[in-house]
Amino acid sequence: MNRREMLRAGAYAGLVNMIHSTHAFERRPHVVFLNPGESAERGTGQHWQLVSSFMGMAATTFNMQLEVLYAERDHLLMQRQAEEVARRSFPPDYVIIVNEKMAAQQMLKVLAHSPSKILVIHNDLTSEQRQYVGNEREKISNWIGTLTANAELGGFRLMEFLYQRLGRREVNVIGITGDPNTPVSLERAAGVATFLNQTANGRICQLVFSDWSRADSHQKARVLLARYPEANVMWAANDTMALGALDAVKLNNAHVLVGGMGALKEALESVIHGGLAGIVAGDYFVGAWAMVLLYDYHWGKDFAKHGGPRLKLDYLGIIERTNARRFSDVVFRRIEAFDVRPYSKHLNQREGSYDFDLKHLLKTTTRSL
Repeated sequence: MNRREMLRAGAYAGLVNMIHSTHAFERRPHVVFLNPGESAERGTGQHWQLVSSFMGMAATTFNMQLEVLYAERDHLLMQRQAEEVARRSFPPDYVIIVNEKMAAQQMLKVLAHSPSKILVIHNDLTSEQRQYVGNEREKISNWIGTLTANAELGGFRLMEFLYQRLGRREVNVIGITGDPNTPVSLERAAGVATFLNQTANGRICQLVFSDWSRADSHQKARVLLARYPEANVMWAANDTMALGALDAVKLNNAHVLVGGMGALKEALESVIHGGLAGIVAGDYFVGAWAMVLLYDYHWGKDFAKHGGPRLKLDYLGIIERTNARRFSDVVFRRIEAFDVRPYSKHLNQREGSYDFDLKHLLKTTTRSL
């Protein structure tokens, strides 16, 4: 090969490498979400389907490829899905997992051998779990972050609202939370307990665990109402259980305020028409917020520099009769108002912590959420 041919070959190789590098840089980031919930509603509510839905809208906005694998509330299936993702010849750029039923510890270990970056959402790891796997970006270097709502503060706000609605008189509370192996279930209950501990005339009659379903909550609420006729407030850790509790209250013709957490469509309709007294909203946006963090991270704006790799954020707000219709209209009917771009630090050069306040998302001018 003469000098001219060598130069031509070298230029060609350089061009090919540049094209490949450009394609790699421009390729849509691939995100896999190991969704612990059900792909279709089977009595426990649509929370996890909504998480995927809003996550998908954010993915479209940011030109990211989203793949959702539903575990159908089977934590063993979720483990197998994590193993399958870790074995892929072409792994995703990012994997989002949930510590549902304490499953994240094993999934993190499995995915630690993958080049994919891992983000935990909704349910944080417990302190006991962290003793074994460490913290973000330590033993498991590709575990880049954790994003949760302040569930304890959400429970506190719900109880505070129900207490005020009751007229600040003596409050006797029945609580129904989710399974004991899901951290967010315990955190919501802890928030309620914290408020009542600070209130001289407040007490918990009993707190029971449920399987997140309407039917199970209904049955337990009937028993508890008969056991505690003095009860005047009942709360549940998700909307589906709150609606089951409300069914029991109506059946018993009891004078009990009922509140829930989630802001599912049916629950919002109940608030609008005077059924549920109020609900805590915002949880199902966590998937969208996760996509904001990953989008920023992918383009060089590391969220760890804006609050650390472990983010517990305050974005849960109370929905009551005065703002329920507006919230429902924007979230379920005027979906074009859903715009996550203002939250991105890559698109908006703002310093400080991430601000996922729902008022910005909903563009509302009504009463503050």
